[in-house]
Order: sequence, then C-alpha cells, then structure tokens
Amino acid sequence: MANAVVSTTSPMAGRRLLRDVNRLLASGYHIVADDNMANLNVRFEGPLGSIYQGGVWTVNLSMPQEYPLKAPRVRFVTKILHPNIEFTSGLVCLNAFKQAWSASYDLVNIFDTFLPQLLRHPNPHDPLNHRAAAIMKHSEQLFREHVLVCVKMYALPVATNPRNLVEEGLEKHSSDLSLSDLLSDEDNDDEEGDQAGSGAGAGDRASGGGSGNAADPEDGPAPGPGAGDAAAAGSNC
Repeated sequence: MANAVVSTTSPMAGRRLLRDVNRLLASGYHIVADDNMANLNVRFEGPLGSIYQGGVWTVNLSMPQEYPLKAPRVRFVTKILHPNIEFTSGLVCLNAFKQAWSASYDLVNIFDTFLPQLLRHPNPHDPLNHRAAAIMKHSEQLFREHVLVCVKMYALPVATNPRNLVEEGLEKHSSDLSLSDLLSDEDNDDEEGDQAGSGAGAGDRASGGGSGNAADPEDGPAPGPGAGDAAAAGSNC
C-alpha cells in the first residue's frame, strides 16, 4: 500500500488519501484497492440495533481527484433493500452527506458515522428505491420483513462450510447473482413464456395459470409479482 500510485491533483492530496486508507485499515475495516486507490472496496457490517444488523456488505468508494475537498461516490456492491439506495446499481443517496462533507472528514467518518446513520434512519420521502419507500410508508413491519429476507439472500457473512448455506437454501450471495435474478416479470416475459410452454401439459397440476413465482427479493417473503419499478428513476437525490 505504501508504494501505491495515488491518482489525485497533487502529491499532498495523494498523501492524504494514503493516510486515510491506513486509518480505515487501523480501524479494522477490510479493504481491497486498485493500484492507484481510485476505487476502494470496503467490508461494511450492518450497524448494531438496526434491521440490517448481522449483514455484511461490500461498499465501493470512487475517489475523486479533488479528494478530500470533494466527497467520494458511495455505492453498495452487495444488494441491499433501502429506500435511499438504488437496488440495481447500489448508488447511495447522500445529499446531506455531500452537503456536510468537508476536508476535515476522512474515510472512517463514512463507515463509522454516515452509513450507520443512513441504515438506522431510512427516509422514504426522498427515495432512490421507490418500491422500498412505498412498502415502508405502508407498513414499517412489512418493510422490516422484506429487509430481513434480502439480508438472508445477499448479505449473510461467508460461512466456513458452504454446504450449510446450500442446505438452508441461502447459497447465493451478491458475488454470484446474475442480473436475471433481479429482473421484473415484464423483463422476463420471454423466459417465462418458454417455461410456460414447456409445462403446458401440466395444466391440471397448475390450474389457475400459476407459474410458481418465487419470492422476489424486493417483495418480501410472500410470493408475488416482480419488482420492476423498485429502482425507478426521478429521485431528487
């Protein structure tokens, strides 16, 4: 790390970034960085006392050349259900964070303060994930159930014995999920049509047109339609 070439506007800024990365490491965070530290992947655990407790996420920081004068761009690589985090891209709505950012802050502030506060206090009134916001406005208990399902599907810590996850049906994590796992019913019309055609002879067993929909990660534990509008654009973030 000490020999890394840092892509910034000045040698002083490069030394500052290197110092902040070392502080993050000293605080116990696991970091994977590219050669010039323009992108950092940081292991982030759900804050204690929140509905995200027990989950582990990879969070990407895209470091601007103007750092620390300009805040990093924050993105969840691991899928997370949160009204202020876009489900597909993982981009975080941090208007208040960007407005409050100053050169006196460092990377530890992001993971010790800003992200824990975001996960403890989701705001459904300024959403990036409109579906999550609608669920939360309708019922906080239902939103909690949906979050717990997504944590189990995507953000469980890596087990020492992978067979335990297979037995529990939770073997998929963000690292091995394809985009098709997140598509809405509309996006999967062609694929479902093929499946329906192949099962046409089983009409008696599937009367009423049921297609055996699995629980969508954004729809919670109960079977239901896909969540194609879960990450609708147009937010103020």
